[in-house]
Amino acid sequence: MDTQSIFTFVGGYVATAVTVFLLYSPVLFLFVLLLLVGGVLQLMAWPFIVLIRRLRRPGKFDGESDSSWLLH
Repeated sequence: MDTQSIFTFVGGYVATAVTVFLLYSPVLFLFVLLLLVGGVLQLMAWPFIVLIRRLRRPGKFDGESDSSWLLH
């Protein structure tokens, strides 16, 4: 096996890798986009999650129904 055939095989592998990457690049782009959108939505929902956790926490005010912390 001479040098030319080795370079040809390496070139074929590189061309195949580039082609597969280009074929799957829209899928990779959508995956990254969905991860970013999910993170932004989670950050937007975070204050409501904290509020619900505070409202559901038992024994926080020793049985009082004082909700003055909502006004701060």
